[in-house]
Amino acid sequence: MSYVPGVAHFIAVVFIAAVCAAAPAAGAELREATLTIARESVRIDGVESEAMTINGAIPGPTLRWRVGDLARIHVRNTLDVPSSIHWHGLLVPNRQDGVPGITTPGIRPGSTHTFEIPIRQAGTYWYHSHTGLQEQRGVYGSIVIEPEDERAGIEVDRDLVVVLSDWTRDDPREILRLLKRGSEHFSIEKGTAQSLWGALRAGALGSVARRAWARMPPMDVSDVAYDAFLTNGSPVARFDAPPGERIRVRVINAAASTYFYLGLGGGGLRTIAADGADIEPVRFDRILMAVAETYDFVVEVPERGSVELRATAQDGSGTTSAYFGSGEPIRAADVPPPDPYAMSHGDHGKSVDHTPVDHSKHEAMGHSMPSTPLDERPLPPYDQLRAAAPSELPGDAPVRSIRLRLTGDMERYVWSFDGRTLAEADLIPVKRGEVLRVELENSTMMHHPLHLHGHFFRVLGGDTARAPLKHTVDVAPMQTTTIEFFADADKDWFFHCHVLYHMKAGMARVFHYEGSEPDADLIEERRRFFRDPWYAWAEASAMSHYTEGIATTSNSSHELAVEWEVGWQDVPEIDHEVLPLYRYHANRFYRAFAGASLEEERNAGVFGVEALLPLNFESRAWVDTQGEGRFTLGKELALTARLVAIGEVKYDTKQEWEGSAGLRWLLHRYGSLAFQWHSEFGFGGGIELLF
Repeated sequence: MSYVPGVAHFIAVVFIAAVCAAAPAAGAELREATLTIARESVRIDGVESEAMTINGAIPGPTLRWRVGDLARIHVRNTLDVPSSIHWHGLLVPNRQDGVPGITTPGIRPGSTHTFEIPIRQAGTYWYHSHTGLQEQRGVYGSIVIEPEDERAGIEVDRDLVVVLSDWTRDDPREILRLLKRGSEHFSIEKGTAQSLWGALRAGALGSVARRAWARMPPMDVSDVAYDAFLTNGSPVARFDAPPGERIRVRVINAAASTYFYLGLGGGGLRTIAADGADIEPVRFDRILMAVAETYDFVVEVPERGSVELRATAQDGSGTTSAYFGSGEPIRAADVPPPDPYAMSHGDHGKSVDHTPVDHSKHEAMGHSMPSTPLDERPLPPYDQLRAAAPSELPGDAPVRSIRLRLTGDMERYVWSFDGRTLAEADLIPVKRGEVLRVELENSTMMHHPLHLHGHFFRVLGGDTARAPLKHTVDVAPMQTTTIEFFADADKDWFFHCHVLYHMKAGMARVFHYEGSEPDADLIEERRRFFRDPWYAWAEASAMSHYTEGIATTSNSSHELAVEWEVGWQDVPEIDHEVLPLYRYHANRFYRAFAGASLEEERNAGVFGVEALLPLNFESRAWVDTQGEGRFTLGKELALTARLVAIGEVKYDTKQEWEGSAGLRWLLHRYGSLAFQWHSEFGFGGGIELLF
C-alpha cells in the first residue's frame, strides 16, 4: 500500500495495484496532452542562451488533471540524443515512471513515447527529464491535480503555480567536469571562497584550524555558481490580483542544485500542503525548501501594494521573486548570508529550535494558527508538519530497519551511500508487504534532498501518529533523518539525491522488490545506467625556469595519470621526470598506486601509497624496483580568495632533498599566474593552465 495524498481527508493507504490499472475507472475522463522536447535558443535574464525547452518554453506547460482521470501524455523528442520524462511524486505504474534503464525505455531521437497514468492523488507535483543533465538545461514543468470533490480543501479565489529554478549559461557537462577536477572557482565567483585572510577577518582561525586538522576541505553551501534564479522562467514574476483575493500558491523547487529560503512580505507563510499531501495549516516566518520539494501556501493580496514571495538561494548568491497584487511592493525580509567559517551540524553556526509546535491550539485558516519561532536560517520544518489525517502504517506488517550513510569526497566530487556509488553498489532488496524503515545518516557537510520514486514515506521525528507524508526529504549535514514506507509495489524504484550533480556523481540506489525482474527491453539501457563514467582534466605550468603538470582521467575509484617535471635553469642540461601512474582510491583519505618513474639516467617501477594528513597535507611514499624510496609532503594554502601559497618537500634515497615554494594568483577557472622557487632550478614565473 502506498500513501496517496488528498485535500482535507485522504485515505492513508491504497493499493498500488489500483494505481497500476491501465483502464480508466467508470466515468473517468481521458485527458490528453503533448509535450515536445526541443533544443533552441532562449532569452533568460536578458542573455541569449542555448537551452532545452518543452513546448517552446522554460518551464514547460502546467498539466492539470483531476482525481479519477486517465492522463495520456505524448512526449515527442526532437533532440539528437535520447530524452525522458519522470512524473515526480506521482504514484504510477512502474512502466510509466520514466527512468531510462530502470522503469521505462528512453525516448529515442525523433520519436514519441506515450504515457498513460491513472490519476489517483491530488496535489502539486512536477515532471522533469531523467536523462543526463537535461533537467538543468530546462526540461521540467509543473503538475496540478484537483480533488475529485471540488468543494474539498481550503477555500481560495484563485490557484497559481510558481516554479523555482536555477539557470546557468555554462554547459552542465562542463560544470560536472570542473567539479570533478576540484575547481574552487565557483566559490570565488559567488564570493564564498574561504581563505586565511577571510578567516582572520572573521575571527575564525581556530575554526579553520580545527577543520583542517580533521582533514576536511573548505566547504560551501552549494556547488555551482549560477547566472540567475528564476520564477516561472524569469527572475521576477508578477501576478495581478485585486485587494483581498485569497490565492493558493503552489511552489515547486525545480532547481538542479539550489535550496531556497522562502519568505513573504508583510507576514508569514500559511502552509497547507507539502509534497502534494495535505497538512494541518501552519504558519512559518521562513521556510528552507529543498530541491524537488513542493509546498502550497495561501496568500492574501493586501489592500494596498503587491506582496513579494521571495526565494533566496541558500548560499546567498541570489534571489528570485513573485509579486501578487499591484502598486508599491511589500518586500520580504532579507536572509542573512551563511558564515562559511562556522558551518557545523547543518545550521551553519545558528541554533535551530526543533521543539514540535503545540497543534492543540490550532484554529481555522485565516485566524490564529501554529507558528514557528523566528529563525533567520532555519532547517526544513518537518517537525512542525502534521498530516491532515492519521498516517500510521498497517500495524500487522513486519517492520525492517536499514541504515544508509550519506558519504562523499568533495575534492574529487564523488557522492555515495556507505562509501559506494551507484555503479559500485548492489540493489537494496525490498519484500512486498513489509514496512521498511530507513535511517539516513548524513556524514557530509552538505544538504542532500533524497527522493524515492513510486512511493510516499512518513518522515519520523515529530507527531508520530500524524507524521507528514512526503516523497522528498532533506537530510541536513551531520544529522540523521528517518523515513518509513509500506512496500506494496513491484520491480525497481529509483532512490537518489535530487541535487542533480550529486546524483550523477553516484549518490543513488535502486530499491528492488524481491522476485521481480527488469523488462527485457530495459537490459541494455540498464547497463549504461549503472556504468561509472570517466572524466578527464589536466594542469600544466609554463614558467621561465621549469614546467610541471599532470593529466588525469578518473572514475569513482580508479585513476590513470601522467605527471611530469622538466627543468632547464641552473642545471647543466635539461632535467626531467615523467610518472605514469594508476591509482586506486580506497576512500577520500587513502590511495594506493603503481606506475613508473622515467628519468634520463634511471627508469624504475614504483609502488606506493598516498594519504591526506591532518591539516590537509598531501603525502606520498613509494619504493621502486631498484630498491630506492621516496617521500613527498605538499600543501596548498589559500591566503586570499585568489592568492594561493604552494609548497612541497621531497626526499629521495638516491637524490636526497628537493623542494619548491611559490604563489599562484587565480585569474580564471582555466588559468593562473605563478611565481615559484625550486631548489634545483631557482626562481621563475609564468602561467598555469587548467584544462
